[in-house]
Amino acid sequence: MYSTKYSLSVCIIAKNEENMIRHCLESVKEISNDIIVVDTGSTDNTKSIALEYTNKVLNYEWNDDFAAARNFCLSHAKNDFILSIDCDERLVNPKSLTSKLSLISEDIGGVMVKVVSYNDKKEGKDVFSSKMVRLFRNSPSIRFEGIIHEQVLNSIIDAGLKLTDSEIEFIHEGYNHDALTMRKKQKRNLDLLIRQTKSNPDDAYNLFQLARTYLALNDLDNAEKEIKKAINLSIDNGSVKPQALNYGALIAYKNNQKEVAKERATQSLILQPNQGFANYIIGECNYDNHLHIKALENYNAMLEAYQNEDLKANIIGDYRLPTSQIYFRLGRSNLAIGNLKEAKINFKKGLDYNENDLNCLVGIADILNKESDYDNSLLYLRKAKLVAPSKKEIDGYINTVLKSIENKKASPKGQNLKIDNSEQPLITLSMIVKNEEKMIRGCLESAKRVVDEIVIVDTGSTDSTIEIAKEFGAKIYHFDWINDFAAARNESLKHSNGKWILYLDADERISQFEVDKFRKSLSEVSEDTGGLICTIESPHANLTGGESDVHRGSYPRIFRNLGVDKVRFQGRVHEQISPSLKENNLQLMQSDIIIYHLGYDQSREIMEGKIERNYRMLLQHVREEPTNGYAWYQLGQTLGHMNLKKEAEETIKFALKCGNLSPMIEASASASLAQFTGNDKRFEEALSWADRSLKLTPNSLYAMNLRAYSLLHLGKFEEAEKEFEKTLELKSKFYKSTPNSGYDVDIPKSVIEDGLKKAKNKIYPKL
Repeated sequence: MYSTKYSLSVCIIAKNEENMIRHCLESVKEISNDIIVVDTGSTDNTKSIALEYTNKVLNYEWNDDFAAARNFCLSHAKNDFILSIDCDERLVNPKSLTSKLSLISEDIGGVMVKVVSYNDKKEGKDVFSSKMVRLFRNSPSIRFEGIIHEQVLNSIIDAGLKLTDSEIEFIHEGYNHDALTMRKKQKRNLDLLIRQTKSNPDDAYNLFQLARTYLALNDLDNAEKEIKKAINLSIDNGSVKPQALNYGALIAYKNNQKEVAKERATQSLILQPNQGFANYIIGECNYDNHLHIKALENYNAMLEAYQNEDLKANIIGDYRLPTSQIYFRLGRSNLAIGNLKEAKINFKKGLDYNENDLNCLVGIADILNKESDYDNSLLYLRKAKLVAPSKKEIDGYINTVLKSIENKKASPKGQNLKIDNSEQPLITLSMIVKNEEKMIRGCLESAKRVVDEIVIVDTGSTDSTIEIAKEFGAKIYHFDWINDFAAARNESLKHSNGKWILYLDADERISQFEVDKFRKSLSEVSEDTGGLICTIESPHANLTGGESDVHRGSYPRIFRNLGVDKVRFQGRVHEQISPSLKENNLQLMQSDIIIYHLGYDQSREIMEGKIERNYRMLLQHVREEPTNGYAWYQLGQTLGHMNLKKEAEETIKFALKCGNLSPMIEASASASLAQFTGNDKRFEEALSWADRSLKLTPNSLYAMNLRAYSLLHLGKFEEAEKEFEKTLELKSKFYKSTPNSGYDVDIPKSVIEDGLKKAKNKIYPKL
C-alpha cells in the first residue's frame, strides 16, 4: 500500500465481466485495502475472480438503474475517499492517484480523472478522451444521479465542495467490442435513456446522450430530433452545450447537411476553442466542398489541440482521430491544391505513426507515380495490397503504374504516327458518341460536305446511333467508357487519317459556309498554324423557368493531325486540344466558322444529370491534376450550376491562383466572380472582378453589363449611365463579332435598358 493523507475505497459494479474484471482489479489492488464489488446477476466467473482480490463481493438485484447500483456500492465503503471504476477500465498511473490523495485540501469534494476510450481499427486507434469525477469524498450526501450515464458531480456541488484536476488516467476498453456486442449494449442504453427522458424531458444531458445513442445505432432521424432539443435546452457556459453541438454537427454531416454541420461545430469552437472534434467536422465539410486551404487549417488545429490539451475540452470530451489519419487528411488536402512536396511529407508522417495506414500508402504511391518513380510506387501499392487484399481498387492502381512503366520503355516515336502521302484525306471528322440517335443525324448532315472521312468511337450505345452513322459511311470503333472524355477522344484520333481533324459532338451543327474556299485555304496556312478557332454558340435553358440565353465562346475545333503521341486531348471532362498544340509550338488562327451547340438547351432533368456527371468527373480530374487551373475553373462553373455559390467562388478563385489559365479563360473566370460577388451584394468586389475581366477582354458584353450594374448598386449613377450606353452599343454587335473570352452571354436588351433608365433617374435597383 502507498502512504496517503486519506484512505481509499474502490467501488465497482459488475455483471458477466469475466474477460475484463481481472485487469481492472490488478490495476487498483495496491492502492486500497477496501475494494467493493457489487454483482448485479453474473452467470459466469465474474464473482469468483473478484473473490481472489477482495472478500467484499456483494449481490444486488438489478433494477435497470445504474445510479442505484452504484450508490448501494458506495454505502459499503469505509474509507475517506472513493474511486469509482468499471470492469472494462483500468487505472494507468496509481502513483499519480496516491500523490493526489496526499496533497488534497479539506474543501475538495471531487477529483477529475482522465478517461480515455479506444476503438482499435486497421488505420489506427479512434480515441475519445474526457475528464470525469471518479475520485470523491465518502459522504452520505455525495451520491450518483441518473438511471444511465449516471453522474456524481451535482451532489458534490450541492454539498458546497470544490473540484480539482489531476493527472490520474483510466483506459476504457468498453467501446472495443465487436459490432453485435456494441449494438446490444447501445439497445440496452437506449431503453434506459428513453425511460429516463420521459421522467425528465427537459434534461439537456439526457437528451444529448439519447441522441448520441441513436447516432451509434445509425438512426439519424431520431438522433437529429433529440440533439436539436439538447442544443436548445443546454446553457452556453455549461459542459453539455459544446458536446451537443459537436454531436449535432456530426449528425448533420452524416445527413449531408454540411452547412448545418459547419454552423454547429463553429458554435462549439466559440464556446471551447482548443478542441479537435469540432475542427474535424469543419475540416471534413471544407474538404468535401473543395475548400482545401481552409480544410488544412482545421486539420492542423486538430493536431494542435491534441498536443496542447485543455481541461475544459477534456471535460466536454474530445474525439481523437488516429494521428496517421490526420496526416492523411493533411496530405490529401495538400495534394488537392497541388502541393505535392508537402503532401508527400504528410503521408510519410502518417506512416511513421502507423506503417499499415492504407490511405497514406496509396497517397504516397500516387505521388511517386506522378513523379515517374514507378518502382517505389509499386512497392507502396503492393504493401497496401497486403494490408487490404480484398480491395480491387488497389489492383487498378497497380495496373496503372505497370502501364506507365510499359509506356516509358516503349519508343514514343513509333506510336500512332500518321503517314503523310498524297492519298491522305484532308479533313477527318472525329467524334465520340453514346445513345445519340436523336442528335447524330443532324450533326453528320451538317458536316458531310466539309470532311473526307468520318471516324466515330462508340462508348456503349444501345440505340440506333451506329446504324445512322453507317448511313454516312462512318468508320465505327468501340471503346469502353472509363469516365474520361479525353481518353475516348484520343482513341478516335488513333483511327483518324486526315491531315486536319474537325471534332464535333452529336448535339452540334457546323454552320454552312464556302466549303471549297475553306478547304483550299487549309493548304495555304503557315506550317506553324496548328489549329483554327471556331465560334461556339450555345442556347442555355433557364432552369428557373425564364427564357433561354445564348452563350458564345471561341475554341480550336479544327487542328493538324500530327499523331496522337504529339497532339492529343487533355482533361477528363471539358477536354482541351489547345495545350498540346502549344506544347508543339503551334499557333492558333481565328476562323469564321460557327458551330451551334444544342446540348445545354435541354429539360431540367437532362441538364441536372449532365451537371452531376460533370461534377463527378471534374472532381476526379482535379485530384489527378491538382494544379490544373482550367479543371478547377470548370469545377467552379459546375458548382455554380449546382447553386453552391460560395463553393463555386472559392474554387474559381483557386483556379486563378494556379496561374496557368489562358487570358480568355481568366477573363471568363473573373466575370463569373463578378456575378457571384454581385449576387452576394459585395458590389465593390464585383466591380473589381468586372474590371479585371474587361482589362483582358474589353468587348465582353457579359462583363460590361456586370460592371454597369455594380456601379449602379454603388450609387455611381453617372459612371453607370455611360457604362450601360456602351453595353447597349456592344449588344448591337454581339453576333457580328468574334467572342474574345472563354464565353460571352447575350444579355437581353430589356435588362440593359432597365439599368440605363435607373442610372439616369438615380434609382437604386431592388435587392
